[in-house]
Amino acid sequence: MAKSARNLKKRALVLIANGSEEMELVITVDVLRRCKIGVIVALVPGPESAKDDLIAHCSRGVNVKADTTLQAYVQQYAATEDGLPDAIILPGGLYGAKAMAEAPDVGTLLERQQKAGKLVAAICAAPTVLLAHGKLFAGRRLTSYPAFREQMAEAGYVWEDPAAAGSPLGRVVRDDNLITSLGPATTFDFGLAIGAALAGQEVADQVAADLLYK
Repeated sequence: MAKSARNLKKRALVLIANGSEEMELVITVDVLRRCKIGVIVALVPGPESAKDDLIAHCSRGVNVKADTTLQAYVQQYAATEDGLPDAIILPGGLYGAKAMAEAPDVGTLLERQQKAGKLVAAICAAPTVLLAHGKLFAGRRLTSYPAFREQMAEAGYVWEDPAAAGSPLGRVVRDDNLITSLGPATTFDFGLAIGAALAGQEVADQVAADLLYK
């Protein structure tokens, strides 16, 4: 799978950890692959993870096998700035987001991605990962699961309700190379917005039509 992903024009890295929200992971990956974007799912191991275990025990009891670990991905693909993916995507899930917030390797990679001006996308609880790693993208417009609104605003982010703001992307907020969304039910909007950013609006619109999205 990793080789085929590398052969596609645009590449996305999706992080997963124990406690990640499985809908936000699987729907996003599915939509992006329909947009012909090469996707690799990398596990952020927890302290309880076995050395070669690629299984994430997700928030609703669904076990998902990653393609590789984050450390192995960086070593194989992203050791240099030229190897960074076109997008790094963080699904939510309270405990999954907490695991990513506590992982130094996640912060290092996100900081490199931000400095390179490449896309970062986070949904639900995952925008809090940006806050935890030095307030990455501080001052930007974003959204998240509404329960985190006050926390993000107090940290200097401009929290928006996409519906109230009349976002043309649906229930998604985009501020340059940062895309965020609200939660499980908005994951199709989230995936299609990332697809449009990477593969073009026409491609994303065709995928939406094929999915009977509207």
